[in-house]
Parts: sequence; structure tokens; C-alpha cells
Amino acid sequence: MAEALKGAAGSAAGAAAVEVYKDGRRLLTSAGSRIAYVVDLKKNCRKLKEEAEKLWKLKKGIETDISKHRINQVTREWIVKVDLIKGEVGELETKYNNEKKNPWRLVRVWPHSNLSKYMADKRRQIQILLKEGKFNRGVLLAELQGSVRTIDAAPKIEDNPSLHKVVEDVVRFLGDDQKRIIGIWGTVGTGITTIMQNLNNHQAIAKMFNIVIWVTVSKECSLEKLQGEIMQQLKLNVESTVGIVENAWRISEELKGKKCLILVDEVFDFIDLNKVMGIQDNLESKVVLASRRHNIWEDMKVDELINVKPL
Repeated sequence: MAEALKGAAGSAAGAAAVEVYKDGRRLLTSAGSRIAYVVDLKKNCRKLKEEAEKLWKLKKGIETDISKHRINQVTREWIVKVDLIKGEVGELETKYNNEKKNPWRLVRVWPHSNLSKYMADKRRQIQILLKEGKFNRGVLLAELQGSVRTIDAAPKIEDNPSLHKVVEDVVRFLGDDQKRIIGIWGTVGTGITTIMQNLNNHQAIAKMFNIVIWVTVSKECSLEKLQGEIMQQLKLNVESTVGIVENAWRISEELKGKKCLILVDEVFDFIDLNKVMGIQDNLESKVVLASRRHNIWEDMKVDELINVKPL
């Protein structure tokens, strides 16, 4: 019996020693991790700021490139997360700066360890948001590019020097920051529509502008109908429109910060582009107007007017 008790006691003591050893290892590991975080505090702060700047820039890019009218729910939720984490990063930076102002605090291992760990964890959260944001932006931009439609039936003009020259002249004018409204006029049969179609499909135009919109008007076309066509191509909700002023505001808001070219063919009468789309508030937007009537151009205030001679 005594031997059995002695053996049991020895086993218990051995087990206890093992646990003490494990606890000691854990304490050493924990202490080592905390010291490592303290050593990396400055580095973690720097890396956090670098990743955060990338995230803020990505968010700004999404909000600039893609109108609020078209941002989907998933991206809206992502933006909310970014705004929340921006506040959290700001708090961590404030704590870090406060520690730097007081040199005597530099010996505080535990608080510095916690701060460094929080920064490292926040950086990992930001990296996840960066991946999500890049994916969302790619999806939204792909949808945005869907508004640029190529006209498959556009006649080729490479063998027609006069029409080809007009197209190249317009492209050159559109590349000038000082020229925003270009007029093209000529009588029936001069190839004006062919010129407009080739402008729509031109590779240089595609590189110059994010959005190209083609609109055909007529004698019966009202401002509301013209706005409606533009809004449809911008994929805005046409059913919720309430009037010319509201429509112009929505088009203007949609085009802010974007390089947009609007091609308006078969213009029959004077068109007030400010009433249509608030063009004076969208410095990146440009318009090419084509008409067979020569008496409308004085009021249109075009920057360049090209007269297409009969073929």
C-alpha cells in the first residue's frame, strides 16, 4: 500500500512539474511575443499608415469614377466599413503620437505591446478591405464600360479623304482642353451621320473619354426626350424623373469627374446644353453637334464649327 501511495505521489509530482514547465514555456512565449510587438511598434505604425493610404485612395477612386446613383449595395456596405476603420486608424495614430510626446512612456512594455498588436491587426483588416474594394471596383467599371456602345454598321471612311479629314479634325479639337463644343454642319447627303458614327467608334476617342453617348434628335424631339435618351445610356432610372431641372441635375451629378463625350446627331433647332445636362458644371464633358441647318450655330456658342462640303 505504502509503495502504491508513493508511486502515485511521484506520478502526481511529475505531472505537476510538466504543467509548471508548460506554463513557464507559455509565459516565456507570451512575454517574447509582447517584446516583439514592442520592438515592431514603429514599423507596425508605418505599415498601417501605408496600407491605410492605399485604402483611402481606392475609396476615393471608386467614388470619383462611379456615380453614387450606380454604386451597388455591396460596395455601399464596403464604403461604410472603410469609413469606420478610418476612424479606428485615426485613434491608433493619436495614441501612438501621444506616446512619442512623452519619452518616459517608452519603457511601458504592456501598453506598447497592445498598441503595436492592435496596429498589426488593423493592418490585416485593411488588407482584406483592399482586396474586396479592388474586386468591387473592377465589377463596377466593367458595368460602366457597357454604356460605351460601338456602332457596327458605321461605314468605313478611310477611302474618303474629305470625310476622313473631318473626323480627324474633330478628334484633334476634342484633344484641346479649351474646346468643349464642336459643331458639324452640311446639307443632306454630305455624310454628317457617317462622320458622327466614325467618331463614336474612333480608337482615339475611346482613349480620351470614359463614356461616349450617341443621341439622335429630330424636329419633334423635346428637351425631356433628349435628357431621357442620355439618362438611359447612363443607366439612370428614367421613371423617377420629375422635370427638366431635376433631369439636368441628375445627368450633371452622374458625369462629375468623368470624361464624357456626347454625340448629338440631326440637330434641328437650338439646344440649351446647360438645361439639358448642366454642361457648365462638368468641365470634363464635351459635345459634338451635327446639323443640316446653318442658322442655329450662332446661338449654340460652339468652340469650333466645321462645314462639310457636298461629296
